[in-house]
Amino acid sequence: MSTRIYIGRLSYDVRERDIEKFFEGYGRIREILIKNGFGFVEFDDYRDADDAVYALNGRQLLGERVTIEHARGSPRGNDMYRDRNRGYRAPMRRGRQGGGGRDKYGPPTRTEYRLVVENLSSRVSWQNDDQKCR
Repeated sequence: MSTRIYIGRLSYDVRERDIEKFFEGYGRIREILIKNGFGFVEFDDYRDADDAVYALNGRQLLGERVTIEHARGSPRGNDMYRDRNRGYRAPMRRGRQGGGGRDKYGPPTRTEYRLVVENLSSRVSWQNDDQKCR
């Protein structure tokens, strides 16, 4: 289970200290990442993250009713190199064991359904790998 949670509908005035205060009493926070209108909080223990999601979802933070849920996937871009307490760290390895992404669902499977695409601009390139599809 993930120790990283997503916070949606954040006020644009929110600061790291406001988030620390909001999650006070729910365990040790490893990292706080604030974006425009949303953010992520990573806890040391997944049980603390779970408790925070359960107790704080829908509560008010700086006048905004925030959405709190377990984060999906893993950190992206430069965010995966940041660690609040230790500076920079090595990137997380993505393998078949719990990396997330496409491996989580297995290989794509063929179904009876087809997608019909019409009215494409002549400036759009299109590639059809399936010769049966017409």
